[in-house]
Amino acid sequence: YATYRAETLAVFDGMRRRAQFLSKALNDIPGISCQPIAGAMYAFPRVALSERARAAAQREGVQADEFYCMELLQATGIVCVPGSGFGQQPGTWHFRMTLLPPDDVMEAVVAGLRSFHRHFTQTYA
Repeated sequence: YATYRAETLAVFDGMRRRAQFLSKALNDIPGISCQPIAGAMYAFPRVALSERARAAAQREGVQADEFYCMELLQATGIVCVPGSGFGQQPGTWHFRMTLLPPDDVMEAVVAGLRSFHRHFTQTYA
């Protein structure tokens, strides 16, 4: 039982650490805001999307957050789920991303997201 307990605590401590890291990292990206992650294995940040980005999504026949997530996937390989599939408030845009990758991978994911978001917002300014 002691080994099981130690392993369980290590898993939960790692998830708690990544949740705190991910929440802070997302909030540090201009145009993205995220509530503290508590009790879930994913973040659901809100992303500000310009009129040009929303118009590009409309031309593609998809919701703006789906357009953002597909562009993110194509540019970086990072997979996020568009918030429009979760019944978000109209006129707001979100995406869902997991906090399960190991710490070093999570740091690389956040760096890739930060770089992508900067380029995306400049492209669709």
